[in-house]
Amino acid sequence: MQTEPTGPNNKLLKYTSFLLVVLGIAGIVLEVALAAGLLAGGISSFAPNLQRTGLPTDVMTLTVAMCSSVAAGLLNAGLQIWAGWSGARLRHGAPLADRCQTLGILLTGFSAIAWIFDRVTSGALGSLDIAILAFSIAVPITYYIAAKREERDDFWEGIRERAVMHPTARVASRVNDRFVLDAVSGALRAAHPSEAPTVELLSLDEYERRESDSAVARHLAHSARSIHHCTASTFEDSVYGTLLIPRENLIASGMPFDSDVAIAFNLERGHLELVSDDADAAGFVGYYLENQMLAKHAPATVLFEMCDLVVHDDMAYLIDVEDRLDHLEDNMSEDVNEIPQDFTDFVMRTRSDLRVLESFYRQLSDVADSVATSPAHVADEQTAELFHVLSSRTERLAADSRNLRDYALQIRSMYQGKIDVRQNKVMTVLTIVSTIFMPLTLLTSWYGMNFEYMPELHNRYAYYVMIAIAVGMATGEVIWFKRKRWF
Repeated sequence: MQTEPTGPNNKLLKYTSFLLVVLGIAGIVLEVALAAGLLAGGISSFAPNLQRTGLPTDVMTLTVAMCSSVAAGLLNAGLQIWAGWSGARLRHGAPLADRCQTLGILLTGFSAIAWIFDRVTSGALGSLDIAILAFSIAVPITYYIAAKREERDDFWEGIRERAVMHPTARVASRVNDRFVLDAVSGALRAAHPSEAPTVELLSLDEYERRESDSAVARHLAHSARSIHHCTASTFEDSVYGTLLIPRENLIASGMPFDSDVAIAFNLERGHLELVSDDADAAGFVGYYLENQMLAKHAPATVLFEMCDLVVHDDMAYLIDVEDRLDHLEDNMSEDVNEIPQDFTDFVMRTRSDLRVLESFYRQLSDVADSVATSPAHVADEQTAELFHVLSSRTERLAADSRNLRDYALQIRSMYQGKIDVRQNKVMTVLTIVSTIFMPLTLLTSWYGMNFEYMPELHNRYAYYVMIAIAVGMATGEVIWFKRKRWF
């Protein structure tokens, strides 16, 4: 259902529209007062004004000058009111925005014309008059700029901003480094001093001091020093690897982190070690503690829920991206003249984010497969099935991300194609017009030469013959172009 325009988005257009209405009303009042003065004092009372400008002061000249001045002033005031009214109700729709821009250009020139007529009839020109001219031109120029900006903002409305709003993330104010699974609720909680931890969050130095003799520990410590991707490997009785959760995915999941989160892990029977020197790693664990939902029975289930947490809402995010791209495609009208500002940057940034997400989903799918195929004492049959489900979900997310990347590139190509077609049509028209007038220009140039003996000049029908030749040439060219399907 089409909604009624509710007014402009930016204040500049609102203020300039209001100012134009005020100027238009004031102009009508001044012109009516001038017309009343003409009726009361007669045309001859304005003769001294025209005399100061060097114009004739006969009745005909006075009448034409004064009537032209009043008509120009009234027309300029009417255009100002029309432009102000159009700008005040501009909210959606390119046609109305185009009208406002056209009126802004028209007012810029017509304000100068009306000022010239007014100066001629008043016979005065001072510094104040120059300031009035500058002001009368500056207002419609500002109005045009504001209308152009309004059109750009309307194009991007609903595209740049997120349509899906995530709730404010809850992060624990203090995160411990030793956790156990509660026997009653199945939730992960901070361990008491006397309890053996099920999950531990360790720094790299702490992990190396504790597990320095283990081959897994040496390999994991080497990987944890510089985490660049998600990976998992199985060795003897453990599954170890790294998780690099990119910022793009954290944004997609609505998590309150401004940078990537890097964590190494070592999953063994009944024990999960999380290793990281990343400042956001503790915050991520705290976020997980505040947002866990599953009843867990083993540390492998804890790892599953952590991985599931970072992709749980990503489908909604990808749907939102698709909606924004659909909106962007809908905004591509047939009469597009130029690529909107930041269009290419927006598409390239969207494709870059989707590329990062696709890579992360594929890596996380490999991690989930590695844990799902690990020895049964590390991940039992129930937990392995959960990781199989996670692997399938991340594969679908990766496929959706890849499709959206292709869609974004297609939109950019379609937009550029529309612009190329539009420009080709314009160039075709200009070329045809130039070609039609080229022989006519040659004809007029030939007979514009100042030779004394040109017999055609003394023929009484030469003027009409030349007109007939020019019309015939133009008609013949148009027929030829049409037969060649040039337009």
